[in-house]
Amino acid sequence: MVRIPIMPLNTPWSQNGGHGWEDVAAREPRTAARPTANQAPAGLWLQLPAHPVDVMPPTAMWSRRRGRNYHSPGPLGDVLHLGPVPEGPATAAGMDAWDATYGIESGAMALPSLMRRARRPALLVASSLAAACGGSEPPPPTPEPPQVALSVPAGIIADDKLQVIVTVSGCEDGSALNVNDRETLLRTFSHSGGTMTLTLERNDIPYATVGLAANLSLNAVATCSDGRTNRSQPTPVTYFPVQRRIVEPQNAGQVVTDHFVIDGTPTNPTFLGCGVPDTEISTLYRVDVSGNVTGTVGMPVTCTPETVITERNPVSGKRWVWTPNVGAFAVDSELRITARTTTDIEPTQLTVLANGDAIIVNRIDEVRRLSHNPDGTSESIAEVRWLYAPATLESVIAPPLVREDGVILIASLGPGPDAFRTDVTVTEIEAEQPSEVAEARAAYKLRTFSRNERLPLGAFNDTGSTLYLGLQLGSEQSQVIACDADHDECEGPQLQWTSPALPVPLAHVLYHPAASRVVAVGQQRVWFLDASGQIRNRDNRSIDANGALNVLQVLRRPNSPELYLLNAPARGLDGYPTLPNEIVAVDQTASGEARELFRHQVVGSLGGALAPDGRLWIRTGFDLVQTLPLSDYRRYRP
Repeated sequence: MVRIPIMPLNTPWSQNGGHGWEDVAAREPRTAARPTANQAPAGLWLQLPAHPVDVMPPTAMWSRRRGRNYHSPGPLGDVLHLGPVPEGPATAAGMDAWDATYGIESGAMALPSLMRRARRPALLVASSLAAACGGSEPPPPTPEPPQVALSVPAGIIADDKLQVIVTVSGCEDGSALNVNDRETLLRTFSHSGGTMTLTLERNDIPYATVGLAANLSLNAVATCSDGRTNRSQPTPVTYFPVQRRIVEPQNAGQVVTDHFVIDGTPTNPTFLGCGVPDTEISTLYRVDVSGNVTGTVGMPVTCTPETVITERNPVSGKRWVWTPNVGAFAVDSELRITARTTTDIEPTQLTVLANGDAIIVNRIDEVRRLSHNPDGTSESIAEVRWLYAPATLESVIAPPLVREDGVILIASLGPGPDAFRTDVTVTEIEAEQPSEVAEARAAYKLRTFSRNERLPLGAFNDTGSTLYLGLQLGSEQSQVIACDADHDECEGPQLQWTSPALPVPLAHVLYHPAASRVVAVGQQRVWFLDASGQIRNRDNRSIDANGALNVLQVLRRPNSPELYLLNAPARGLDGYPTLPNEIVAVDQTASGEARELFRHQVVGSLGGALAPDGRLWIRTGFDLVQTLPLSDYRRYRP
């Protein structure tokens, strides 16, 4: 007969014979003596006898009752831990639950299973002892970390501040919140829980390392009062700091037109530009700084993305508005149109004289002086003061320049030594002509080119003493030469300098007097040449439009050394011009090198204009922003 005792291990109670066991054959249980409180076991144990026993086969009576698996016999005298005493009162239901968990009857054993009536008293005893002794409570579960999420109103933001939306849950007493760019701390906030909009000031951004505009990867780290912490997923955003942002009036569309110029004063500017409303009538608009339309007038020419609005003339008080290959008109400060071209003129170049009249070159290279009609108060045809259209004038290659003495300079191509060559000629014309047919007072032949070559581009300096020619070389290269504009033969001493070869064909050449630089513009790349023709870009690297964008327009003022490149996608298959979506500011370092100061790109389109004080305004989508003074951008990015 085999007996299997269930007892607390190595306690006075077990050593003194306190046990309950069952004779498996006779099933005569013996009641175990109750242990005292200080003898309560930490668990229930099964001690195997110290002599060999047989493993009961599954066909035996106890196995058929609940036995399912077997445990190979361990070494003689082994002790098997059957699990902790169940908490709470030692009830019959509690014992059954303990049975199910630790499986005395169903667990694998080397000996026959104990019968329930023998096991239950022992479990009741052990449970009572554990309760009496105050067994240790299991540790509370570790609280979950707080949940943190960060978002931004838009992926590209131009504003005087950067707002972020942060949601924190799981911190009952609030949290300390750090907003970072990657691993760099930007600002610390207190967060009371839920969703809050927090403001990063423009001075919080480390522009020296992330650039202007700043390409940020924002995240928020919340730390609860009990030390639990968590980090949000990163959120990318591009932030461009500006002085102020003017948001579109509700449901009113854009604050300003696609392209615009600036009137008024620095503290109270107004904006002038053209657009095509639902009526499909091209219209000139004036709006105030809040985006309210304060004046309109129907245009006698079509408004397109290529329409140009000149500076207001200080003598006439008027501007000329012209669309290439379409027409032009003069308009005063009250939006009264006083003069317009006839439909056959179709201008390709326009320069304003000191008194407000216009010098216009048309598609067939005729040069006219048109009056702005100083006494006009209503729309009328512009009076043609004179026409210059000699047979030798084949193609005007530079915008006409008006010298301080009133002489107009025309750079053009004309007949060369034979039918296969052409000459670059600078012609001088007096602004005041005695008749309607103008006569040249002088002409200088500078260079001869083969008509099979790509013909040169031209630009005068501000005084008219130099003509810069952009020459197309082989292997898709180019260079710029500087020629005396008042001498024949641009060779020897009349050839002032020749630039290094540039690796792309040129699209434009212009002179920027405030910086004393020639700007050589390729389709996507721009170089700056000094007074000796040397490249003065930082590290001799061109300043490029981003990706597949093309340089569309160059904004500059005659009294400010910086300039701005407006870059746009290439024209579509229909040839219609596109709107820019990138602006690049270029300034000069102390050593005179041209460098990129900032670059701002948007998803839709943008436009830009310079105020009389030199401050840049940018239309970004529907909104309008005033940039910071350039001194601030230079401080942010020295």
